[in-house]
Amino acid sequence: MNRLALETRQVSKQFPDGTYALQNIEWGVQEGETMALIGESGSGKTTLLRLLNRLAQPTAGTIYIQGNPACSQDPIQLRRCLGYVPQDGGLFPHWTITRNVCLVPHLLNWSLQQQESQFQHLMQLVNLDAAQMAERYPIELSGGQRQRVAVARALAANPAIVLLDEPFGALDPLTRHDLQDQFLSLKARLQKTMVLVTHDIWEAFRLGDRITILKDGHIQQVGTPQELLDFPANSYVHSLVCHYHNHPE
Repeated sequence: MNRLALETRQVSKQFPDGTYALQNIEWGVQEGETMALIGESGSGKTTLLRLLNRLAQPTAGTIYIQGNPACSQDPIQLRRCLGYVPQDGGLFPHWTITRNVCLVPHLLNWSLQQQESQFQHLMQLVNLDAAQMAERYPIELSGGQRQRVAVARALAANPAIVLLDEPFGALDPLTRHDLQDQFLSLKARLQKTMVLVTHDIWEAFRLGDRITILKDGHIQQVGTPQELLDFPANSYVHSLVCHYHNHPE
């Protein structure tokens, strides 16, 4: 059995108005696996991702990052050790691509030579031309190129864990499919622990080693794509997997 890279124990997140985004979440991600989080808008999937890198704090319960309680770690230092791709890519528009990608290595006091070497490596990894990208700005890139840069930035300091919040959601279908292929290639090469939030059941089945299905702040089921197809835990899971089964891409 692989060691858990991420774990939540009785984690809840309650808003000031009394409603819950998440309730009593018992959940774990094994080292080296890609866990897809899927659910309707408001199901709690983005909230869970934000709790993992301490962009939000749980109301109750404990989150463990590589066996250590997240609450005992400095949030800024923790985030520098976790790769994160927000929904819109989160690139700084007034920074060059080089500066965007090398943000965390710069904060970690890597030498300029180390940063340049890593930039070259990462551009190759995400199939972008380093010489063409280096001095350009995000507005000069296509949506697909910006998302590749965002993934490169998340990998820049070689984190063990990468969190991705609907990284391909705003792209056209052809570009999204191309980047999904790229993601699968990176996943095979890097063997990192990854959590991928998506609203797309086909994307979850294609990219996730296991899938967590959320609804109204509760986990409905966690399993491999085949387990979800063969043994759906309830009618909600059944309806999701039937939609996948009947309308494959």
